[in-house]
Amino acid sequence: MKRLTNFLVVFFIKDHQNIKSLKVRSEYGSLEGWVSILVNIVLFAIKLWAGISVKSISLIADAVHTLSDSITSAVIIIGFKVARKPSDKEHPFGHGRMESIAALVVSVLLFVTGFELLRTSFHHIFNPIATTVPYTVIVIITATLIVKHMLSRFSYILGDIIDSAALKADAAHHTTDVFSTGLVVVALIASRFGIYNMDGIMGMFVSLIIFYAAYVIAKDAVTPLLGEPPSRESLNAIETIAKSHEGVLGVHDIIYNSYGSHCIISLHIEVSDKKQVTTLHTLSEHIEEAIQSEFGGMVIVHLDPINKDHPQYNRVKETISNIIVDNKQIISFHELRIVGEDPEKCNIVFDLATNKDLSDQENYDIVKSVKTRFLETFPKMKISIKIEPMYVYNL
Repeated sequence: MKRLTNFLVVFFIKDHQNIKSLKVRSEYGSLEGWVSILVNIVLFAIKLWAGISVKSISLIADAVHTLSDSITSAVIIIGFKVARKPSDKEHPFGHGRMESIAALVVSVLLFVTGFELLRTSFHHIFNPIATTVPYTVIVIITATLIVKHMLSRFSYILGDIIDSAALKADAAHHTTDVFSTGLVVVALIASRFGIYNMDGIMGMFVSLIIFYAAYVIAKDAVTPLLGEPPSRESLNAIETIAKSHEGVLGVHDIIYNSYGSHCIISLHIEVSDKKQVTTLHTLSEHIEEAIQSEFGGMVIVHLDPINKDHPQYNRVKETISNIIVDNKQIISFHELRIVGEDPEKCNIVFDLATNKDLSDQENYDIVKSVKTRFLETFPKMKISIKIEPMYVYNL
C-alpha cells in the first residue's frame, strides 16, 4: 500500500517533498479527502443495498457509518484549504491550526454517529428482525472490509508523511469502519444459524468502537490547540544549531510555539560580557537565521552576558552544583550572574529548571532549601533564584 500511496503522491502533487509548504500540505489533504470520498460513496451504496435487501440494521448502520466517513473527509479538505490561507489582520499567526480543528470536527461527527447507532442497535437487540443472509452478501461485505483497510492505510501513510493530526484522524475513522464491518460480518453469519439478535449486539459493539475512536481523535486534536510541548528531537536540534556558533557558552530557556506548520521559537544564549555589543548582535542574528532555515517561522535569540572572570564565579558555581546534584527534582541551573565588586558581599542571581510536574509549593520549598544551604557557605551574600515556568525548556 505504501508503494501505491507514493505513486499517487508523486503523480498528483507537485513539489511533494516540500511538506512545510502550506500549499503542498493542502494538496496532500485534498488527495486523501477526494480518494476517501469516492471510495466511501461506492462502499456506502454497496452496504446500503445489501442492508436493505437482507433487512440488517447493523449493515444499514455500517453503511451510514461509511457515509459519515465521506462527510469527515470533506471536512478534512475544507480544513486544509483554510489552513493554507496566509496570515491576515484577524489571524496574525496564520490558519495552520485549522487542521486540528478539522480533526476535532471529525471527532464530533463520530460521537453523533456512535450515539445514533447505539440507540438503534439497543432497540434491535430486543426487537430482532428474522432474516437469513445469502453467502454472496457476506462475501461482498467482507470484500468491502479489505478495501476499507487499504483506505485506512492510505490515509495514515499520507498523515505520517506530513505529520498531520487531521489525516491520521481520518485514518482512525476508516479503521473504525473496518472493525464495524467485521462485526457486521459476524452478525450476518450468525443470522444463518437463527441468532437474529446478534445483529443488534454487533451494532452496539460497533458504536462503542466509534465512541473510542472519537475520544482518541478529540484528545489528539485538542492538545495542539491548547499548546503541546515540543519534541525532544526539536529541542536537541535547536540547542545543537545554537552551540555550533563560536562564542556561545550555553543555551537555555527554549520556548517553542506551534501554529500548524508555522512556529515561533525563542531561546537564551550565554555569552561573554567582554564581547562588543555589535559582535554579539551579529552572533544572535546568525543563530536566528540558522534555526529559521531548519524550522521555518520566526526565531528570537536573547543574549545573557556572563562574567566568568569574577573572582568568586568558579567557587559559587561549584557550590550551587554540589547543592543541587543530589536533588532529582532539579534539572539544571543557568544564567549565573554575580553583581558587585566586593567578593564577600556580592549578589548572586540564577535560574533553576525543575521537573514540570512539581507544584508551586514544592518549587518554593526547593528554592528555600537551596538558599539556606548556599548561605551556609556564603553568609554575607544575597541570593535571588527564579524557577523556570512550565513552557520553558532546558536540556
